[in-house]
Amino acid sequence: MIKKIDWVRVGTLVFTLLFIGSAVFFEIFELGTLPTQVFGALLGVVITAIITVLLLQGQTKSEEKREIHLRVFEKKQEVYFDFLSKFNHILQDQDFRIHLDTKKTTTPGSINLQDFVFEFGYLQMHTSVDVFDKILEHTARLLEANKHLQNQSNDDTPAFKQYYAILTEEYFSIIALLKTELYPEKDKEIDFNKINTILQHSMEKGIASAARKKAHITTTNDALIP
Repeated sequence: MIKKIDWVRVGTLVFTLLFIGSAVFFEIFELGTLPTQVFGALLGVVITAIITVLLLQGQTKSEEKREIHLRVFEKKQEVYFDFLSKFNHILQDQDFRIHLDTKKTTTPGSINLQDFVFEFGYLQMHTSVDVFDKILEHTARLLEANKHLQNQSNDDTPAFKQYYAILTEEYFSIIALLKTELYPEKDKEIDFNKINTILQHSMEKGIASAARKKAHITTTNDALIP
């Protein structure tokens, strides 16, 4: 069976021989130093190839680390946002349950104490020990203030003002702690007085609106009385 000629190899060999012969003939290379020059050229090619491989490996590892860091960052954001959202739901949920019912069923959007414990678990997995411990302290104080507010009347304006002052301080303290886990740069502390001023104006607007509605209902009821 006749073997097929590899014209690529043949052409490369012929070209190499022609190049070496032309270099010697035209005295581009001296015949006596030709082996040394060829060896030096081959050594340069090998060294260049090794450096290229090392650079590519370093770039690949750097890209892998960057990809892992990005995924961890995105997961942290997801866990933090979910924790804050559910904590807000718990603070506003008047029907918060400490356990599942006997049928072990839950309604959509409902959160019980077991869910809250698991949220703390997810949060602890993505925060340092010191940060997690401080978050627990702020959370406990905020829950205590929320419990105290539920025992007050809806017309107790001073109680609401005090609660929102505590809410602002404790909530944004939690935000600041979570922010340190996401961004290594230390940021300036926020001015709680500015936020409290906004809440104060908003609360006064809400109180005035409720008073107008109450007065309108009273006037309407008086008009209906014969």
